[in-house]
Amino acid sequence: MRTIRVKYHHDDSGNCRTTFMTVDEEKTRYFNRLDSREWYTVYPSGGYWESDTRVRDDVVFEIVDNDGNLLFTESNAGPKTFCTAREKAKKVATEYAEKLNLSTYEEWRKWLLEDMNTHGYKGYADNWLYAETGRRGCEKIAEYKHLGMDFAVYKEKMDHIICGKRWFHFYVYNVSEKRTEAVCGFIYGEEAW
Repeated sequence: MRTIRVKYHHDDSGNCRTTFMTVDEEKTRYFNRLDSREWYTVYPSGGYWESDTRVRDDVVFEIVDNDGNLLFTESNAGPKTFCTAREKAKKVATEYAEKLNLSTYEEWRKWLLEDMNTHGYKGYADNWLYAETGRRGCEKIAEYKHLGMDFAVYKEKMDHIICGKRWFHFYVYNVSEKRTEAVCGFIYGEEAW
């Protein structure tokens, strides 16, 4: 059995894979872990990070954080031991949605669009939902680490510039990669602000 130590390199959700890079090796090699939880070698030609060959079942990956601390051990032959950053963010978002009894995106969207025609707005619905809003402050309500990256759950105070409706938007943010990973939900109406 051969062991290869790797750490997180980047996430490629559009292609359903997470790329890891070797540590403790003279020449850095890359491996993709597909969302199906199978490991492949990577041919990083032109920055496309394409999966090349399925890794043999007798190879064990030790996934470490940026400080070299062991987080997980996994192989193609054994049980799958960890979830991707996206999967973890979705789990955290679901936990907060249930814990805080948040409304879904679809419920919030319907609630906010109710006033579009009343105010004579002739633009696109997406512009009403996103371009005509104001951000009025943000509060970090939780934080966690996963695969050596920092994440936070935020509660953002928002209002609509035209109709005046107010709400709180809760989301999981990947601090390390500076992007939103998942929407937890919303509080709107009389409960907001």
